[in-house]
Amino acid sequence: MSRFTAILSAFLLFFCFFSGTLPEEKADGYEYTIIGERAIITGYTGTPSYIGIPDTLEGYPVTEIRDNAFYQCTSLRSISLPDSVTVLGHHCFYACSSLESIVLPPGTKEIGMGCFCGCTSLSAVSLPQALSVLPDSCFRACTSLSDIVMPPDIVTIEKFCFSGCTGLKYVSLNSGLESIGEYAFYMCPSLESIYIPETVRGIDCCAAGFTPGNDGECNRSDGFTVLGGLDSAAMDYAETNGFAFTEASEAVQAFSELPPDKQQDSIPPALIAAGMMMFLILFIVVLKLTKNSEH
Repeated sequence: MSRFTAILSAFLLFFCFFSGTLPEEKADGYEYTIIGERAIITGYTGTPSYIGIPDTLEGYPVTEIRDNAFYQCTSLRSISLPDSVTVLGHHCFYACSSLESIVLPPGTKEIGMGCFCGCTSLSAVSLPQALSVLPDSCFRACTSLSDIVMPPDIVTIEKFCFSGCTGLKYVSLNSGLESIGEYAFYMCPSLESIYIPETVRGIDCCAAGFTPGNDGECNRSDGFTVLGGLDSAAMDYAETNGFAFTEASEAVQAFSELPPDKQQDSIPPALIAAGMMMFLILFIVVLKLTKNSEH
């Protein structure tokens, strides 16, 4: 080894040690780097259809999917994320047009803007309890997404979040929600109604119930209905924009907003108990009659 090579190698090792960053590595279709005591997914190699990311890499927990990590990875159909992940960077799954479903780890606290924008095959999403904000354009143009349920701690849905989700039919907003950004549910023609909780204080321009017109302006969707409490932001939004308004409680709307295939006939617990009691009595009567006939 030449003196120059030895000096260069020593310098690189010195830099990596004191910067806390190890050189990027590749494994199983994804690329990663070690920063401090955390493993961070930074990209991918090849044309993977499935990627399973482990809890740890080189003994360090995988905590983050870096910005643009799987940007336009059109071959990706499924990815498994470990519970250790807490951050998804901006546009990290942008235009992954074959991605069909995603379950976000329960400890995920931050999702970057445009994270799943353009994932046109995405039809099922499970959002974690730890989230408080759904950012700008997060699920924009996810045309296969038909329903979405907000976790309880979501406070803000930012602008364009679900804009262009043309297949979206059912939305369940959480009772702690405070604001809905402009165009959040814009150009969602399959969405015929939305229940807006009374905790919401701000609803921005064209947040829901609008589609683009030929003149470039926003047009109201025919028959769109806003549901909510009296004297609420929901009622004000409906009146300001000329939508039909229906007073509705959260409990009633939560059931009516579910897709038909997810609704179940509700049987009162008392009726179930009575049926079980009748069955028990009938069983005892039959048992006694059988014993008497034997004697």
